[in-house]
Amino acid sequence: MQLQEIKIFPWFEITKPSTEKMCEKEKEFQETGLLPTEIILDDQNRLLDGYISYLLAVKYGLEDVPVKYGRRQVIKAHHKEHGKRYEWELPERLIDQVAAGDKVMIRNTRGLRWVIVDVVEEYGACEHPLGLRMVIKKKGEPRNKN
Repeated sequence: MQLQEIKIFPWFEITKPSTEKMCEKEKEFQETGLLPTEIILDDQNRLLDGYISYLLAVKYGLEDVPVKYGRRQVIKAHHKEHGKRYEWELPERLIDQVAAGDKVMIRNTRGLRWVIVDVVEEYGACEHPLGLRMVIKKKGEPRNKN
């Protein structure tokens, strides 16, 4: 895909990766000639993941970059009825599997907890902070035997 066709959410642009992480990934790129992570876009060519690889492609003047298409969903959920809402990202296996009213397991400072989902949104439908924590499982989902 042409690099110039990739659209960047505003919150990516205002968030700069740490110098240490950027240097580490740049060194990897210089040694291998390959972008260090996949660039993942939604169906409107908006960047979902791979921001450092995107920045390296810009820095080194790459015109075409390999991309993958995917989706990300975010839930807004609460611990207690009428309690404060928090946000978590759904892992790929739970995309389109969770709805309002479902219980999902999350990890917070107090350990593993069940929360009740209020809303499921596509990532990018509104501004979401980077680095959302991941949902662990949906109530009723079979245990992973790995």
